[in-house]
Amino acid sequence: MGLFDKIKDTAGSIAGSVKDSVDSAKSNYEQKKAEQAAYNAAMTVKANDKAKEIISSIEAFLNDGTVFGNIDIGTLKSFTKEFRDKILLPASSVSNTHISMFPMISEKELDKFIKVCPDYSKTDEALIYLKNGKQQLMITPSNLYFSVALDEDPKFFAKGKVGMDQISQFTFGSDDVNSYFKCDELVLASFKTDKTIKEDFVSLENYFDCIKKKDFVITDEEVDKLIQEKIGSSVYAEVKKYMVYDDELMVYFAWGLDSLSAKDYIVCTTKQIIVMDREMFGMTANIKQFYYEDITSASTEQNSNSSDLTGMLIDTAITAATKTCDLIISVAGARNKINTLYKVEAERVVAVYHQYRKLAKQANSQPQVVVQQQVESPVEQIKKLKELADLGIISEEEFNQKKSDLLAKM
Repeated sequence: MGLFDKIKDTAGSIAGSVKDSVDSAKSNYEQKKAEQAAYNAAMTVKANDKAKEIISSIEAFLNDGTVFGNIDIGTLKSFTKEFRDKILLPASSVSNTHISMFPMISEKELDKFIKVCPDYSKTDEALIYLKNGKQQLMITPSNLYFSVALDEDPKFFAKGKVGMDQISQFTFGSDDVNSYFKCDELVLASFKTDKTIKEDFVSLENYFDCIKKKDFVITDEEVDKLIQEKIGSSVYAEVKKYMVYDDELMVYFAWGLDSLSAKDYIVCTTKQIIVMDREMFGMTANIKQFYYEDITSASTEQNSNSSDLTGMLIDTAITAATKTCDLIISVAGARNKINTLYKVEAERVVAVYHQYRKLAKQANSQPQVVVQQQVESPVEQIKKLKELADLGIISEEEFNQKKSDLLAKM
């Protein structure tokens, strides 16, 4: 056999070996693909079974009424909005919270949820949307929609809905590891415990407690107390220095976006807006106070530091993506810009300003009522003293002395 024939035989042997390897790899790939498909199918069945189990467990529970009872939808929507503004939003992390509440559940969020939970329809107006990772819950006046991870494999989800008329209550609990969302006696979903989910669950528990009691009035005192709890005693002590009125209460608080060594913040009280503006690294701080009666206008605008069109368009795109904007407060012709707020925070500050500015104007426009005490004439007083003398309550000598005093004043 010549050299060429040997090379040819060797090449043929190598080619055959490569083909065998390719065929083997292809066979292994097809086998793994088939195994994965079989596993996915089995887990999908488990997810569907889990959804049915969840629904049947909730429906089997002997409840003593519905979560929302006979509360009309208008009242529910109105209270949910007020709760969001006054309880959920103040001193909370806008970027980290897992909760969206009516009316600030966006169309984008609804569209994403429909893809996850096809049972949901936008005609069933959402009150609360809770999302943590890929687990999601939607609460409407009529239904609870859920997409919760399987214990066996969190990449697969049990999805479905339960009518609110089948649910008696929602409860929330946390330990050092997990936080639980319970529907009646069933743990519907669990989430890894962190500071944000704890705060969110406290807010939700507060919300449903108010619903249960039909307590739809949120007072300034309640808001002030809640903000104190959220911001802590040291920050509250700092704010309190600038609250000069005895009856002054905090009604809104927003953390700034900066997070170097210390945070900026803005706080609305029943009397004023206080802005803490720290310099680089928090070494110094500027405190600005704007009393409502001194403010001529408050508004928001898209923030931009560029003067050219291209720069403005880029800034607009960035601020739209980060959901930030400028807060503009005008006092005595001076325009004050605060650019460390999320859009939802700045809008809330403006709303609070309008509310308490209106109250301040109403208080100033109230007519002064002067109450004049009617004083009896000396003659009428002498007549009454004479009656007391005749009854023996005062002596004749006392009567004559007081009579002389009164006559001297005439």
